[in-house]
Amino acid sequence: MELSRTKPAERAREAREAEVRRRRTSVRLGAVGVVLLFAAGIGVVLSPGNVVVLLGVMGIGIVLIGSAFVLLQRPIAGLLGLPKD
Repeated sequence: MELSRTKPAERAREAREAEVRRRRTSVRLGAVGVVLLFAAGIGVVLSPGNVVVLLGVMGIGIVLIGSAFVLLQRPIAGLLGLPKD
């Protein structure tokens, strides 16, 4: 029977991979949020009749940008020396 314990090097590698995935996801969410925010802003200028819908799209963009920052909260806290709660 083989032990299921992982070596410290494997755990460190998995932690690095998880952080890279989290960072990549954060960049994608932020990029989509910025695109939605600016596209809706341009849409309001071009089509003032759809302001309510486009404000909703802007809100979704802002939420996506905020969630991108939340995903980066732990790495930023590590850089600033803050506790990782």
